[in-house]
Amino acid sequence: MTRERDHLNPQQRRKASVSRQVAQNNLADCAPVNSPPVQSVSGVPLMSDLPPRVVPEALPQTTPPLYLERPPMARPRRRRLPVGFLKTWQFWSILGTLGFIGTGVLAAAILLKLPAIPNCPSIFWPTASASLRLYCAQLAANKQNVDDLLAAIALVKDLPPDHPLRPEVDRSVELWSQEILELADDMFHAGDLQGAISVAKRIPQDTSAHGQVSDRITAWEKTWSDAEKIYQQAEAALLNQDPRKAFDLAVQLLDVGNRYWETTKYQELNDLITASREDGNRLGNIRRLMSRGGLANLLQAIKLVQEIKPSSPAYPAARRTITQIGQKMLDLAEDALARRDFNQALDILQQIPAAANLQEEAKDFNLLAQAQAQAWNGTVSDLESAIFQAQRVGRDRPLYGRAQRLIARWQLEIQDVMYLDMARQFAGSGSVDDLRSAIANARQVPPSNPRYDEARGLIRQWTREIEQQEDRPLLDQAEQLAASGNLSSIQTAVNVASQIREGRALYNEARSRIRTWTQQIQEAQDQPILTRARQLAAGGNIPEAIAVASRIQAGRALYDEAQNEIQNWRVLTEGESRLQQAIATANVGSPSTLLDAIRIADRVPPRSPARPNAERLMNQWSVQVLRAAQGQAAYDLAGAIALLEAIPQNTEAYAEAQLQRLAWQQQSQPATE
Repeated sequence: MTRERDHLNPQQRRKASVSRQVAQNNLADCAPVNSPPVQSVSGVPLMSDLPPRVVPEALPQTTPPLYLERPPMARPRRRRLPVGFLKTWQFWSILGTLGFIGTGVLAAAILLKLPAIPNCPSIFWPTASASLRLYCAQLAANKQNVDDLLAAIALVKDLPPDHPLRPEVDRSVELWSQEILELADDMFHAGDLQGAISVAKRIPQDTSAHGQVSDRITAWEKTWSDAEKIYQQAEAALLNQDPRKAFDLAVQLLDVGNRYWETTKYQELNDLITASREDGNRLGNIRRLMSRGGLANLLQAIKLVQEIKPSSPAYPAARRTITQIGQKMLDLAEDALARRDFNQALDILQQIPAAANLQEEAKDFNLLAQAQAQAWNGTVSDLESAIFQAQRVGRDRPLYGRAQRLIARWQLEIQDVMYLDMARQFAGSGSVDDLRSAIANARQVPPSNPRYDEARGLIRQWTREIEQQEDRPLLDQAEQLAASGNLSSIQTAVNVASQIREGRALYNEARSRIRTWTQQIQEAQDQPILTRARQLAAGGNIPEAIAVASRIQAGRALYDEAQNEIQNWRVLTEGESRLQQAIATANVGSPSTLLDAIRIADRVPPRSPARPNAERLMNQWSVQVLRAAQGQAAYDLAGAIALLEAIPQNTEAYAEAQLQRLAWQQQSQPATE
């Protein structure tokens, strides 16, 4: 047998060993029916956790199931040999020869006729043996990834302490836990610190590898923190134009104890150091700052431009960027003026460098900024002063066109201010006629003028004031009518308030009052109907109660309440009706009609009072189907299995039916050679 095993490769020998282990421990794993329960593995019950099996009465007893005690076999009478023959050398020679041959045959049978390799993904784990769990766990662990290693541990870790395979399981769990820790360490060296910490924390707590997790994470975090600190110091050195110091710091990364920082990050920093020595890269930084915009970025860009020496090949391009930066700063000053921030606009203007050659533009901008600040006051005299100031920008000046556009705007604004001042004088009295005159004056401001939006706002305000004065008496009259509480008076109040048209100032308030009064009317009209329906339901006349409550139409105040009552009454009748239908179906007595009865009873609504009785009958009928299948198995095993598969999961007989089905399916499969 040893010679034959030598011809097998290591993987075949390992499978043969595991298969023999499965065969040798099957009997040890099969607990008797009356043995104490065994703990579950990963929440899945073992064989002995399951309820006692029921022996089918119709099955033939010639081949009893494995879980039944075999009847004692009759002993055949042994033929006696002569006493003298047992002492002869011929007897012992024959006995030795037979023993040697038998041992060889047995060894060859074990080696050559190994059990079939199990298909782990298709195993039904509640009935699997511990050795089979260990075998499948080893297969999963061989994949060498975190999830499969954890799955392997979960599959076997809850084996009882006194189980014969417990030592082997403990050794495997320790080995797999250590492999998970090493995989986490590989992630750390690959540059995934958080991933490594997450994996390490998943190691089971009752393993020696878990005791290393805290120290290992602390070491990882310290190494990572030290490396980040070195890298940041090197970056700071580059910003301070100290590439030598940055290089000295980069060399320290080679000894931090992490391959990611020693290779990838070191090369990244080394490349950054080399690039920073070139003024071309500095010019790229200047352009990036310009694209970001903002005063701080532009000032920093100016500083970098000034650091490029005239002898550098990048100097001409750098000088051209100064003009571009100055123009962007001039745009920022314009934005500040648009926000009416005069001081910030002047502050930006003063920081434009002389090298930008924008002195004339800056002079004109300063003059126009002062004119705009004067115009912000909004009076006619202020606008006239602003126009006079802007007229000082001559035709030969850079911002002449902008000055002319401002002058035209302010001239229109002067006319608008005159219209609006007159309108405000009319509106001051608050009377309806004067408010209408104010609106007429404000409407003289055309949409193209600067003060148009202001004029439209005043028109809306004065229009609402007019509408409130006109409609308030109607709403007050309606409220007085509704206060009496009389239905006819409330209806009259609704009619009066409905005269306030949509879009007017008091329309929403009127609609709110109308909804309240309408609800009062509808409740008074429909409450007797709902009360009558409830009385009928209390007396047991559910159909009539539903018919009466249905008279309350949709959209009325008590409609939702009536519909809730109707739904509750329908649940009562529907549940009882379905239960009676299920009982009538079950009375036929065949397995198929019993299954139909279970499905019908399961449709009894959960809120129905008939639901508990329906569930009781469902459990009773499922047991009847199980018993019928057990009887049918003696002559139609496939049909019996089909019956068990049809038993619903939420019934009492489901668990036992599935166990019986698996046993029959295994029994019907041909033996593996």
